[in-house]
Amino acid sequence: MDRGAEREPARYRPLLVVSLALIAGGVIVSAAVLASAPGVLTDVLSDGGAERAVAILVWLFAGGMALLIGLLAHAARSVVVRAALPDSRYRGPSVLVMLVLAFIAANLAVVPVAGEVAALLGEGQPSALGTLAVLTVTQLGLLAAAALYVAAPRALVGLRLVPDRGLWRSIGLGLLLALPAWIGAQLIGLIVLRLLDLVGLEPDAGVAERAVANADPLVLVVAIVLVAPVAEEVFFRGVVYNAWLREYGPRAALIGSGLLFAVIHGSLFLFLPIAALGVALALLYRATGSLPAAIALHAGFNGITIALGLLERYGLLELPVT
Repeated sequence: MDRGAEREPARYRPLLVVSLALIAGGVIVSAAVLASAPGVLTDVLSDGGAERAVAILVWLFAGGMALLIGLLAHAARSVVVRAALPDSRYRGPSVLVMLVLAFIAANLAVVPVAGEVAALLGEGQPSALGTLAVLTVTQLGLLAAAALYVAAPRALVGLRLVPDRGLWRSIGLGLLLALPAWIGAQLIGLIVLRLLDLVGLEPDAGVAERAVANADPLVLVVAIVLVAPVAEEVFFRGVVYNAWLREYGPRAALIGSGLLFAVIHGSLFLFLPIAALGVALALLYRATGSLPAAIALHAGFNGITIALGLLERYGLLELPVT
């Protein structure tokens, strides 16, 4: 995302070298530690192998901090260097750098509530506050990255996220499209499930799916129906789509933002359904010029999923087993 900043002042090049060195060192250390002890995260969350886990956590923390500092320095340098670009260009750091920053910050922030993560992934009963923290920390990181590196330095000059007219109509359209989008995603998911079954793979439930099974319903609504749609639409449609639209054109923006949206959900089974949803959200945003419309569609989509999951959880609805 540094295209067009070819004439970078020489005084910023040492910072580039240092930031890249820290990023490389952090990745190498973290990868080496995890490769040498693939079960460490399970050990830490289950309180097993305490002494070894502490030593490994220290190295992971060191690698993570090196990576975090390197990414922060790289992002800051990009903002300064790209400030000279014309207003029609994207003048912020790489959206990939911002995304990784948000995830690192989220992982560091979730360490104090590691027990809540274990409860969500296991059979325990997580607290409401801990569950809320686990389910929203990444989304809050995305919002923070967008505010710090895009909104504050005005990296997308002239960007409009709300239409001049027809705001409520666009929001209504988003809500109306939620059910068709949900049905379409389920059909794609069913096809993917059958294909994975042919090769002997079974989908594994993630944190959000486990949360629906045992978390406080009010927390689920706040985290997944309210916070997630707002934060993710601000980042993926507001920032990623518009940044890539200015740098690479409409096709790359449409497809790229959808694929990146799917990648962050970290599920092979859900990748294609979520990518399709991401493209649909970008198309709606492009057609209406209304980010609230995309937020409404996203919230409605998540709301349907949560509602059906809770109905099944409390025995009020029996969903077919796929």
